[in-house]
Amino acid sequence: MTIHTQALATRRVTTKANSALAARGWDALVEKMGYADATRFIMLIDKGSGDAVKFFGNVWGNASAQDIYKKMLTRRAKRKKGGG
Repeated sequence: MTIHTQALATRRVTTKANSALAARGWDALVEKMGYADATRFIMLIDKGSGDAVKFFGNVWGNASAQDIYKKMLTRRAKRKKGGG
């Protein structure tokens, strides 16, 4: 493996690890705060940097607004019952 190829492979691993870490962090925020507050928190700490539209596009994927709303209602009902 050349140095260039090693650097590219390392960058891919780092990017994959960072993506996994970001996903775990997002899940933890949602679990503790719910989707709405987790989203507000991310927006609060990330003012002026990055691309929030792209970030949340990655979080929600191709889910419709209705799908997201249903997930939020399900999460809210679980929280009210003390289930997370």
